[in-house]
Amino acid sequence: MSKNNVDKNNDRAKKMNTIQDRSLIPEDDYDYERKRFEDEEKAYERYQKELIEYNERQEQERKDYEKQLDSEKIELVKLKSGVIDESEIIKEEAPEVIKLSKMEWLKNFWWHNKIIIILIIFAIAVVSYITYDSLTRVKPDIKVMMTVNNGLVNRTQEVADYFERFCPDINGDGEVNVQILSAPLTENTDDYVQIQQYQEVYLANMQTGEVIFILTDDKTDGDIYSENESDNLLSDVSTDFADNEFVTNKGLSLKGGYIEDVFKYHTNYPQDIYLGMREPLKTLKDSKDDMQKNYDKAYEIFKAMAEDIKKNTNQSDKTVEQ
Repeated sequence: MSKNNVDKNNDRAKKMNTIQDRSLIPEDDYDYERKRFEDEEKAYERYQKELIEYNERQEQERKDYEKQLDSEKIELVKLKSGVIDESEIIKEEAPEVIKLSKMEWLKNFWWHNKIIIILIIFAIAVVSYITYDSLTRVKPDIKVMMTVNNGLVNRTQEVADYFERFCPDINGDGEVNVQILSAPLTENTDDYVQIQQYQEVYLANMQTGEVIFILTDDKTDGDIYSENESDNLLSDVSTDFADNEFVTNKGLSLKGGYIEDVFKYHTNYPQDIYLGMREPLKTLKDSKDDMQKNYDKAYEIFKAMAEDIKKNTNQSDKTVEQ
């Protein structure tokens, strides 16, 4: 018996003793107290009866459940052993299908897949940007490395425009575009970070066979030319232009009044600028044959520029003399 029931029985016994001993209760309250006690006794008896019935039901439910488990175990053994194909006792209950509205379905889908969705959107954005950039970016037909460190670096657009006069549409995109890569090799600056950046641009492009043209001056000769001709970076084409005084072993000399007008650079224009062409060789990116093809195309441009400078510079000088 639980402690709670013991306490209730003790209280009932005390009340019983009190009711039986009339001397303990005032005469006016005796009938009331007796009636209240009898009602409590009836209520207690109903409670005890319901408690017994409840315990009996619980016990019966426990026995029924154990009996059901035993029956299911037997049926399961029969199913696994192949004695029976299906069971009336063991039945698979299909999960309840919950119908969601479109908005609920979207919220549920987003909640379970948001990380994957974000990654997919990010990947699509990156691929789209790369594709768009590759399709819309203007690809240069030729690249010109400018290693000089003088005022010409402020005339890169004029230099590019002059090259474009003689450059065909090599890449076949319907446009002619010349890219000037500025990477001075002289150290006329205390900005060592900038010097390093220029050197990185120069060295990176020298690892490809795309860059044939190099603009140099007397200050960069030591970095380009060697006393041993076999080690020279640039090709000596002076023998191919024996009748053109503007072509030397250093390349095409860009000097004179005509070229100053072309570059729109008249005040203190440096007269020691040369346009050279790299000797074809195998690079990290391209084979010697690939670079030779680029060289042959650049040679035609070089030839046209040499003739243009010779013709127009001489004509300019004659005009000045007159």
